Amino acid sequence: MKLVKLSSLLAICAALSLTGFGCRKGLDKTTHIPKGANPTVAGDVPSGPTDVGPGTPPGPTTGVDNTGVGSTGLPKSSEGIAAAKGDFTNWIENRDEFKAQTVYFDFDKSNVKPGEVAKLEEVARRMKSSFQGKALRVEGHCDERGTEEYNRSLGDRRANTIREKLVELGLSADLIPTISFGEDKPAETGHDDAAWKKNRRGELILLSPPGAGN
Repeated sequence: MKLVKLSSLLAICAALSLTGFGCRKGLDKTTHIPKGANPTVAGDVPSGPTDVGPGTPPGPTTGVDNTGVGSTGLPKSSEGIAAAKGDFTNWIENRDEFKAQTVYFDFDKSNVKPGEVAKLEEVARRMKSSFQGKALRVEGHCDERGTEEYNRSLGDRRANTIREKLVELGLSADLIPTISFGEDKPAETGHDDAAWKKNRRGELILLSPPGAGN
């Protein structure tokens, strides 16, 4: 009887021993992860900053639909982006009065260059001395490089920079509406640097109230 009990006890111990070894063997197959590690999923690569190459203006690159409005909400037509303080729709245009004072800009820039400031000083002097009560529309233009939406925005910044300078020189902000045509109205139709220099510009248009003449 004792022999039977001893045999049964040995069998149970053997079974337990085999079970323990089996668990240890299974644990040895697991992957050890060091404390503080941050594993990533295959293919989960962090995105880095976008590198815009030299000579390529940054800005919106979204497409334009066929509804008359770009995907950024800007108008597609050559009517441009108007930003006026009043309604100058019926005012009489004189595009020749300040043609010689057209302001030119560097590529992808909207600041008025020091060499162009004298033109605006002349415009302000003549507006105050000879054209009291008249308005001055500033039109912003760009060369053909860059997207349509980006150039509309850049032309708007150029027009507003000129406007701000004219206000600094003593003109009324309420009489200086601005508009951007982007790349839609080039002064030169060429596709080289000589044409692009002429197209990066801000034009100043004298506006007279209806019936006042020029």
